[in-house]
Amino acid sequence: MTQTSSLDVYLVIGGDVLVGRHVVQQLKARGDTVFVFDSTQRHDDVECFSGDICDPDDLSRALQKTGATCIIHTMTPISVGNNHNPSIFHRVNVEGTKCVIAAAKAAGVRKLVYFSSSSTVFDGRPIENGDETLPYPRKTPHPYATSKVLAEQNIIAANDPNALRTVVIRSAGLFGPMDKETIFGAYDSWQSGTTHVQLGDNKNLFDNTCVENVAHAILLASAKLDDPEISEQVAGQVFFVTNQEPRPFWDFMRALWAGFDTIFPDRSKPAAKKPVVIPRWMAFVMAYISQFIAWIRGDKNAIFTPYAVSWATTTVYFNCAKARRVLGYEPQVSVEEGIRRTMAWFKEEYDSGRVN
Repeated sequence: MTQTSSLDVYLVIGGDVLVGRHVVQQLKARGDTVFVFDSTQRHDDVECFSGDICDPDDLSRALQKTGATCIIHTMTPISVGNNHNPSIFHRVNVEGTKCVIAAAKAAGVRKLVYFSSSSTVFDGRPIENGDETLPYPRKTPHPYATSKVLAEQNIIAANDPNALRTVVIRSAGLFGPMDKETIFGAYDSWQSGTTHVQLGDNKNLFDNTCVENVAHAILLASAKLDDPEISEQVAGQVFFVTNQEPRPFWDFMRALWAGFDTIFPDRSKPAAKKPVVIPRWMAFVMAYISQFIAWIRGDKNAIFTPYAVSWATTTVYFNCAKARRVLGYEPQVSVEEGIRRTMAWFKEEYDSGRVN
């Protein structure tokens, strides 16, 4: 997976969380000069700049001290767990991205790669083999998606072939080592003994993407922005990046649960419970009721929502032909290998006491 090092100096904004950390790892593995900008610092071997993405002075200071020529912007609040504070999505993804663009232009940065999400084109209806020609929906079903749409539009509008060149990389169904959204959610279900419950008929195909592949694509895009023969096909563009292995949604979840059985054999629970399949329509009814009850109780961070049901019961997968043709992208880590690596990481986290 390691590519040839470049002469760029990289500043990874959001380099302390999932995608950003893998980008940093891959840059270090190939010998590049890389710095991190984030609100927290967990890297022992990379110089980090703590700051607020919405503070122009913090961003300017980091860019001046590093002399960055390429910004990789991966910072974003996770969609699960922030329902109680939807304004955080707009603040970080929209206002923060505007600040990054302004700071990059002021500092003379040549390249800006933005990590985005397939949620920008999802409105609850099926997407089969979707590509970059899909329009933004008139209305997005979640403030996270709304904010990512606006962020993408700002990134694309900022592209200037003679100054700051920009590109957007979209992933779908992200998972892998250091993932604390999909994997922790699957672990909670496994630990609580609810793995026998299935929403929908499981005929809906769903894309899952190993985070290592996304980081790989981001670095490919950065390199192509410098390629005089192809940069015009990259700058100002959006690219879907997935594993190209769509599978029924619950098949993937069961593979994760089987992984937990393997790494925790003493805690593994036999599949004694009869599978419970809740029809899609009923799952939506239950989700609306659950959301209403949570609202009455003042719990603004409900997890079982209609939006979650939509993702679990709707066919959503994408075509990466554009990324393959233009960027030279090919998945480096299969879903099966990604699950194996994720479980090895999770076991290490558990043994070290960082997971209960």
